[in-house]
Amino acid sequence: MRETMRMFKSWFGFLFLLIACSSEEGQLARPYAYHRLDLPPKTYRLYEDACPFSFEMLESARISRPMGAPNECWLNIEYPQLNAKIHLTYATFDSRDGLGKYINDAHRMTYKHTVKATSIEEVPLSNSNKQLYGFYFRVGGNAASSSQFYVTDSVRHFLRGAVYFESQSRADSLEPLILYLRDDLEHLLETFRWK
Repeated sequence: MRETMRMFKSWFGFLFLLIACSSEEGQLARPYAYHRLDLPPKTYRLYEDACPFSFEMLESARISRPMGAPNECWLNIEYPQLNAKIHLTYATFDSRDGLGKYINDAHRMTYKHTVKATSIEEVPLSNSNKQLYGFYFRVGGNAASSSQFYVTDSVRHFLRGAVYFESQSRADSLEPLILYLRDDLEHLLETFRWK
């Protein structure tokens, strides 16, 4: 009798294991793998144009102008290998109210990302020798834009920039690209000059 009971338990355990292993409910779909990224080397060139500013940008990047832009100094710095862009919008103002409006718009547009952002770090920019004042925003989480900034000479010129990827915002998978472009954006701001 004991032998029969042991055999029954063994067969029952085997049958249970067989059913459990063949069930599709316990199986999870595996996520797609991300490709290995070969990031372009960090070599820079000076961008100078008819616009009243200059800066250094990556050799591998290119400048384009958005269609329908209100002036020729609205630019995109495109990174074809990274599927990303830095949108630059330039404006002039002739009063404190005009400057205040642009600054408020820049803050408002940055903080629209709080829906998906886990953090927004504000870094003040101030260099009186270059007449450069503004803020650099590092946006954390799955926000559409991971970095934004604005700079002004506080007299006449205002420039706003925002980094965008042409893909779904997933901070964990885009992190190497986000950090790479943050370095590039910080280099752009360090070398930025009003003409």
